Amino acid sequence: MLNLEFQESTLEQIEGIFSFVAQDNPVSAVDVIQRIYHTIENLRVFPYLGKTDSGILREIIEPRYKFRIIYLVRDNTIYIVSIFKHQNY
Repeated sequence: MLNLEFQESTLEQIEGIFSFVAQDNPVSAVDVIQRIYHTIENLRVFPYLGKTDSGILREIIEPRYKFRIIYLVRDNTIYIVSIFKHQNY
């Protein structure tokens, strides 16, 4: 199983997502964050699950709330680069 590393900006994005959703529904905010983390945890087992256009950065979409997770696989680590709402859904 690979290691996970979050960039500081990514952790701030997660906090922002939680705060935004919690304004209207704190229970849903917890669910959103749990589902994002669950999707990321799946990458530890299946790191090449996400698609890539560049051959370097990969992306995967959290299926329920449609958050886009951008990541990089290098050595034995998955680096979570960015998380944001996917606009096409």
